[in-house]
Amino acid sequence: MMKNFSEATELVESSLKKYQLAGISFLVLNVLYIIIAWWKMPPVDLEMSKVVYGGFVVFFILVLILIPLIFRGKRLLVQVLAFIYGGRIIFSLYFLLGGDTYPAVPYLLPCVVLTFYLLGRAAWDWP
Repeated sequence: MMKNFSEATELVESSLKKYQLAGISFLVLNVLYIIIAWWKMPPVDLEMSKVVYGGFVVFFILVLILIPLIFRGKRLLVQVLAFIYGGRIIFSLYFLLGGDTYPAVPYLLPCVVLTFYLLGRAAWDWP
């Protein structure tokens, strides 16, 4: 009985480590994403800059809300986020190959790919 319990807790702990790594990397890679997007953003007028910077703040707040949920091992949330980031990869590659793209896409794409991999690793037990 005790052996089965210890085996079960080891499985849960190893599974949670993947979610914790996914949560930390989700934060770090999205902060890096915001910094790169800010760096490569073309100049905008004052009225539009309020919208752009407000979008950055809302995005960062959303990331901060999602991190504790990822840490707790919410598998469905992590799967949905992985699908979203997979879609972002496909759209980024499409626009990158088409030539009509935002100047930061080549710099931002590695962040999106790494985030997708680490979320998928936690959600579907990838290596």
